[in-house]
Amino acid sequence: MRNRINLLGLTQQELISCSSELGAPGYRGRQIFAALHHRRLRSFDEITDLPKDFRAKLNERAAAATLTLESRYLSADGTRRYLMKTHDNLPVETVFIPEERRDTICFSSQSGCPLQCSFCLTAQLGLLRSLTAGEIVEQIIFALNDAYGVGVQPPRGTNLVGMGAGEPFLAFEPLMKALRIMADPKGLHIVPHRVTVSTAGIVPRIRELATIPDRPHLAISLAAATDELRDQLMPINKKWPLAELLAACKEFAASLKPGERFTFEYVMLDGVNDSDEQARQLANLLNRHELQAKVNLIPHNAAEPLPYRPSAPERIEGFRGVLKSKGIHVYVRQPRGRDIFAACGQLAARREPITVPQNRLNHELVTNL
Repeated sequence: MRNRINLLGLTQQELISCSSELGAPGYRGRQIFAALHHRRLRSFDEITDLPKDFRAKLNERAAAATLTLESRYLSADGTRRYLMKTHDNLPVETVFIPEERRDTICFSSQSGCPLQCSFCLTAQLGLLRSLTAGEIVEQIIFALNDAYGVGVQPPRGTNLVGMGAGEPFLAFEPLMKALRIMADPKGLHIVPHRVTVSTAGIVPRIRELATIPDRPHLAISLAAATDELRDQLMPINKKWPLAELLAACKEFAASLKPGERFTFEYVMLDGVNDSDEQARQLANLLNRHELQAKVNLIPHNAAEPLPYRPSAPERIEGFRGVLKSKGIHVYVRQPRGRDIFAACGQLAARREPITVPQNRLNHELVTNL
């Protein structure tokens, strides 16, 4: 694999050029693109409309798939978690979440994560490396094939969320290229308005995203409304504190087009950031910066050795009520896949079943408040 190019990371035009370089007509590149992305085939030998000698040359020089499945986990709520390995033996995790009107695939942008957010299990891994565009695209292809069969078109719409392992804006170039590849009508045809990317607050990339016309929806992970607390929970805040982060958010909000979504995410940690006073601080912070984005409240997904537990449902409802009274559009996200380490903040390449103390289980939300 070391000297073979991953064709999943090439645009259709790049595949046309690649085919020409291999001595084949340019239209072979269009065939390869359709086979890998629309038909979702995972080996050149399956692309039988290509000549045998060309397939042999592709097998020598390129790869149609580079991730291998290590483990597959199925939650009681239907969520699936895939633990895969890269060609250099690093973990990659992807989550498939079936819903009544659409399916959601949560993909990773890095193997591990360097940001050290104290409430996130992925931080335990540290950063191993960023993923390539091809490795990002392959996660979606693998999940769709596993859920529906190779090449079978999903019966519902497919949404993507870049909220898996890693900080997407530290893998910005491969992320944006992967999104361009997946938006191609001749391939997966998952367009940017079906994609949401979450960042812990990489300010230069938020500003850069504001200049890109065809872009995903943006979500910002806050977790606190003061620098003092956010420094503890999310050390990235020491580099780009709240005033700088929200100034960039305001620039981004000014660039929003009709139908675009802009969201703040706030993980609810029992006794840490969930008081009524902290809700007022959050509302005042957003209102002071004239940010009309919605707020998603996310009950913390507990797992050892994290020192936190999720806020109780009644505390979340109280927090939500304060925000709503201040004119904030606020929602509560329902946890999915907690029992298989698939929920938000739990991706850490775990192989054993999850164990959550009983006193934490009684905090779990079973419906949206």
